[in-house]
Amino acid sequence: MKRAIIVGMTLLAALTVTACATTKVEQPTENKTTEVQEETASEEIESEEVVSEETDGKITDEQALSAIKNYCLSTNPELEDMVDSDDATIYWEIESSDENQIVVLYRSYTAALVRYYIDASSGETYVTEYVEGITPEEEQTDESFNVKDYIENDN
Repeated sequence: MKRAIIVGMTLLAALTVTACATTKVEQPTENKTTEVQEETASEEIESEEVVSEETDGKITDEQALSAIKNYCLSTNPELEDMVDSDDATIYWEIESSDENQIVVLYRSYTAALVRYYIDASSGETYVTEYVEGITPEEEQTDESFNVKDYIENDN
C-alpha cells in the first residue's frame, strides 16, 4: 500500500514539474485553428486592452490568456519551440470568465489539465492540475503568482 502511494506521489510530482513544458501531443486541427484565431484576435484588440486596463483596472480575457502563455514560456523556455512544432499540440484557452475571475486552461503533452484561476481585479493567480487516471480530482498546486507581471504593455 505504501509503495503504491509513493509511486503515485512520485508520478504526480513529475507531472507537476513538467505541466507547462516539453513535447506536444497531436490534437485535432480545430485546436490549432482556435489558437491562431485567439492570437489574431488578441493582436487586433491589443490597443483596446491597454485602454480597458487603464480605465477600470480589470484584466481582460485576452490579457489573461496572453499573460498565462507568457508565464508558461518564461518558466519553461523550451516550450516555445514546441508551440509551433507539428510534433505535438499544446494549447491554452479561456475556460470561463466573469467580472471577478478568469480561468485559463492549459493542456500539456502529458494530458495534464492545468487551470490558472485569475482574480480579474488584483491579478492574483493560483493553479490547479488534473491528470486523468493519476489524480482523483483537480488539485491545487503550490504555484501562485500575479498575472499582471506577465502582461505585455506596448507603452
